[in-house]
Amino acid sequence: MTSRAVSSGRHELVDSADCANLVPMLGSFGLDPELLLDNAVYKQFPEKCAVYTEDDNYLPLAPGVYCSATDDRSTRAGRVFSFTYVSRNGRYQNPYLSEPNNEEWARVEASTPKRYLCSFQGGSTSILRKRMFNLRFNRPDVLIENTSSYYHWDDSQPDRQDRQRRYAEVLAGSHFVLCPRGAGVGSIRFFETMAAGVAPVLISDGYVLPPGPDWGSFLIRIPERDIAKLPAILEPLLSEAGTRGKLARRAFDEYFSMTHEFDSIVDLAAKALQHGGPPESAFRREQPAMIRRRRWKSSIRNAARGAALTALKLLRLRNPYQMNR
Repeated sequence: MTSRAVSSGRHELVDSADCANLVPMLGSFGLDPELLLDNAVYKQFPEKCAVYTEDDNYLPLAPGVYCSATDDRSTRAGRVFSFTYVSRNGRYQNPYLSEPNNEEWARVEASTPKRYLCSFQGGSTSILRKRMFNLRFNRPDVLIENTSSYYHWDDSQPDRQDRQRRYAEVLAGSHFVLCPRGAGVGSIRFFETMAAGVAPVLISDGYVLPPGPDWGSFLIRIPERDIAKLPAILEPLLSEAGTRGKLARRAFDEYFSMTHEFDSIVDLAAKALQHGGPPESAFRREQPAMIRRRRWKSSIRNAARGAALTALKLLRLRNPYQMNR
């Protein structure tokens, strides 16, 4: 066995799939499943291959770690687990929220008073978010801001750093930070909020939480149908916000920080390969049907959306896709 690196002594990296016990498959396979199914390594060693993907288009073709894992047969069988987003770090990270030992965040946090009961800054990437942008709470301590004009994955924007700092300032100035689902059921913001030590409010009905933390000790989870009740739900919990935030940060450090990412993903992927019934061969036989269902649902959704928008336009009615800028 030829070794190239060792991560904390727990997992050894090798040069060949022949020698490996586990082969990670990284990519966005939801929209283009052939990237996985036609991969030569996957075709040769399907029993060793486990996925890590941040794809919003959840399609569990193989066991592994899916950041937008949904409650379904795969998650219930222990075939699929959710986890944090590795892409929070590196080239695109917010310098005010980066790890580890972030002095910039410490300065922002120390200089920012708590002004908001709750806040949300984000793009209009789901019906849920569009509904939130159309709500009127009429109170200065609730900030719901559409930031669709900012694209996080474009680091050439001239005002990028100013907007990132403001994002961090609003985060620091909030007792609770809202983490609604986006294009997928998962959200990078959820883990950013935990890392910042602010109490997270998860609003994503289908999302399956990663294993590990005592979620009940700090997480507030609100059904999507109840977003209009946010202030009434959160105000009675205001005295707990600080403690919840500290527990969230502690859980993040223990399970999701950069020092744990690699080993945790490998551990979860290995566990997914050993999932309960039905056997993986049965799931592999269902792959074509999974793809057909995914594409059928996408086609139906797009057609329904187009028809609804046309009807609303003809009737001159406001539609939920419209955004408040």
